[in-house]
Amino acid sequence: MPVHTAASRLRPVDVMLERQWDELVVRSGAPPFMRPGWLRAWMDAFAPGEPLHALTVESGGEPTAVLPLRQQRGTLRSPTNGESMIFSPVVADAAAAAELADRLFDGPRRTIDLTSLPVGGGAPAEALVAAAARNGNAVLHRTTNVCPFLDVSGDRDAFVQGLSAKRRQSLRRLHNRLGAAGEVTVTVHDGREHLDALLREGYRLEAREWKRAAGSAIISRPAAAKFYTAVARWAAENRILRLVFLRLDGRPIAFSYNLQQGGVLYGLKLGMDDEFMKFSPGVLLTQHLIDHAFADPDVRLFDYLGQNESYKTEYASGTREQVRLQVFPGPTGKLRRAAVVKTGELRASLVNRLPASTRKRLVAVRNRITL
Repeated sequence: MPVHTAASRLRPVDVMLERQWDELVVRSGAPPFMRPGWLRAWMDAFAPGEPLHALTVESGGEPTAVLPLRQQRGTLRSPTNGESMIFSPVVADAAAAAELADRLFDGPRRTIDLTSLPVGGGAPAEALVAAAARNGNAVLHRTTNVCPFLDVSGDRDAFVQGLSAKRRQSLRRLHNRLGAAGEVTVTVHDGREHLDALLREGYRLEAREWKRAAGSAIISRPAAAKFYTAVARWAAENRILRLVFLRLDGRPIAFSYNLQQGGVLYGLKLGMDDEFMKFSPGVLLTQHLIDHAFADPDVRLFDYLGQNESYKTEYASGTREQVRLQVFPGPTGKLRRAAVVKTGELRASLVNRLPASTRKRLVAVRNRITL
């Protein structure tokens, strides 16, 4: 394993670091959600005016590890919220990941709060989790999400045959019903042409009635709309945007917002026209996305992202765990950890006692809060 003789520091992100960091993401195979373009769009939308910092490990003037962070009143936080997909250190190799973890927890004793960290399979974030308890830190480590994915490096026909007979029959019936209703087309756009018009169509489909009621649709929240629009422009410039539409007689009835990078197709958002629910357009579009992933020789994995929902798990070959890591240093660390645990338990207990209608209103309020 390579040994790094390197400097390590927390520094404001400047233009040169962004360039070097972006190159490291691409070389290392880190997800697009760790590229500066994604995180700049996130900061501009959800933390406007706040500077973005990064903990770096450097060797020969080049970063070998980068961890973007926010500094808030003695706490280092990941630049993440409910719109974030994956947050992970960007590292050249395992040695850089270990050194980054050492510097994060052996430096000034600050509270640390990192979310959406993928673990398992030797993921770079595991070095952070392993190092968190050093120096007597109190640590809270919780699973927050389990994301399904599908290996598409094999044969598409073999995958379809592996589905249950009931599912195959259901898909054939849905395809036939939609085909009988009119001309069915599926289009994949990279956003280099007509991007604004495509996003307007897509956002309308994503804003389903229940999402508008809960305040969780993209167009229900100005910050979210600003974020996804900025990400789409950045991704189109970098040739990684994939906007997919299912159309009936030219009318869009389902939409998927995706990024494709490093052999992975990432599914960020899925929307559909509720008027056509009898055709299950979301199910059909998901099947078309799977077909697209199998057909593209540059794609080996379809990452559904989001929650481990039934319509995803049926088409999944595995899952990825995501965790939240909170570190409370110093003599009061254990007390602060206990207070966070107790507050979470009380909140969950109170919410569970509320009527369903009240819980929905609380969800709507929460979804309008950007941070």
